[in-house]
Amino acid sequence: MSLNSFINKLGSVIKTKFEELTNDNELQGTFSKNYSIDACIFAGADLDTFKSKIAQGMNLESSDSIFYQNINNAGVEDVFDCFDKNGDGKISEEEISEISSVDNNEDTISSLDMMNVFNSLAYKDILDTFDELVKAGQIDPQQTNSQAMQNYTSNIGGSNYQNYGSQTQNGSISSEEQYSTKDKLDKIENEEIPELEKQREETIQEYDEKIENEKKNLDELIEENKEELGKLGEDYNKKQKEIEQCDSKISEYDTKINEEKSKKNESESTLKNLEAELGALDTETNDEEINKTNKERKSEIETQIKELEEKIAQNDKKIEEYEKSQEEQKELKSQKQAELSAIQDKIAKENPDIAQKMETIQTNIEKLESEKETKVAEIDKEIETKREEAKKYQEEIGKKTGEAESLTGSKVIQDALELAQQELKKGVYEISGNNDGTEIDKYRNGAANGQPWCASFVSWIYGAGQNSDNAATFGYDASVSGIKSKAENAGYYAAKGTYTPQAGDLMIQKNNASHVGVVTGVDPDGTIHTIEGNSSDKVAERTYAPGSSGYNKISGWVQMSEWLSK
Repeated sequence: MSLNSFINKLGSVIKTKFEELTNDNELQGTFSKNYSIDACIFAGADLDTFKSKIAQGMNLESSDSIFYQNINNAGVEDVFDCFDKNGDGKISEEEISEISSVDNNEDTISSLDMMNVFNSLAYKDILDTFDELVKAGQIDPQQTNSQAMQNYTSNIGGSNYQNYGSQTQNGSISSEEQYSTKDKLDKIENEEIPELEKQREETIQEYDEKIENEKKNLDELIEENKEELGKLGEDYNKKQKEIEQCDSKISEYDTKINEEKSKKNESESTLKNLEAELGALDTETNDEEINKTNKERKSEIETQIKELEEKIAQNDKKIEEYEKSQEEQKELKSQKQAELSAIQDKIAKENPDIAQKMETIQTNIEKLESEKETKVAEIDKEIETKREEAKKYQEEIGKKTGEAESLTGSKVIQDALELAQQELKKGVYEISGNNDGTEIDKYRNGAANGQPWCASFVSWIYGAGQNSDNAATFGYDASVSGIKSKAENAGYYAAKGTYTPQAGDLMIQKNNASHVGVVTGVDPDGTIHTIEGNSSDKVAERTYAPGSSGYNKISGWVQMSEWLSK
């Protein structure tokens, strides 16, 4: 099983997993309410202390116990791992501040904050599954490089993977626009179309029941007048049964036709996605590794497209066969109805009163059948419209996937992000709080000791000594304003609000361009995640939710992904 096949099958797994959590543990109902607890309650806690606090909280005789109960249901250890972002086994005040600031209030951990935590649990589960499949040999190990993981995470619609080392998603796929497209597609495929299909079935069932009742009335009328009608009554009843058999077969073929159309639509939707991805794939980038991967992916897509085209042709053939058989049954029904009408004419001559009643019931049946056909056709039209809309979204997602896979400079970005993660894990910090330290001196590359080092840090992870391709961008600069100025002159600086940052871009804060950090992920709601040097005197992870004080300090972005791909 290749990585891309795995991606295609896991498109909605994260959403499903999260829905399972919210359904099984009643999180959705609980956390939609405005429950909150003091943010400081978990500060300084290790795993055992965290477990103890959860256990104590569950015994509280207040609404807070529901809050703790849901943490317990979701998995205390998993939630602890989400709180303990740096993995040192203890929840720091900074980590608590980051968790609690989702709703811009650091004093409490609210419902919204916890929903964000549970959201990340679902993603972690999928990544664990991914790792297990790799280890089990069910995914080609040659496919599991950092670029492939980027494509994997972006295709399943994740938000932020900064906790999982170099598996940071590609910002070009995780933008608000892309998330919105995936979200709209999921809504159409998993909500709107199934609802219309359900409505179609209910409409058919409703009218079939009404028609069946009218037929019972007809049977009762014939039975009540059995002696008067004699053989004509028997003939009429027999012919009516033959028409019912035709109706049954017409309905049976209708079901088969819709099943094949549904299969065909699914294949066509996937085909649109693959064709768009194929058209956007670039095999002549400046990165040979990407070129090689994309050539392999192109070959795989072409094979998949051929298989899908064959499936669609088979669907068309079956649809044609079923429609032909259905039309034959409709013609036979029409013939039987003509024969029924002839019998009814004979009855009218001998028993006009009974014939009038029979005609009234028959008219009701024909009216119901006509209404049923009209309403079902209207619903079918709505379903087809939704399916075409879904195909457009699939095409858009496929195109963006291909563009992301072809992003030149991505290896440079991955190298830089991996270096940033390595320094974060080391726990690099100042010795005396005066911009000093052996590790910090390593970042300076000749810059004066004792000076602020945030720019030196991003220069080091992107620096000429680490990634030679960076010589084509800002090279090495220990000044934030210097990096910003070079980006502006090159045309690769974007003011906040005019551009959605991508993983690897640099965040510039205002106040004379006083601070810089590297973007590691962007959430669907616009929340920015970074790794920064000289942040609280150390290399640290930071989160900037829209509207927060930290987010308001951001002035713009150095577009490294675009700069490196020029």
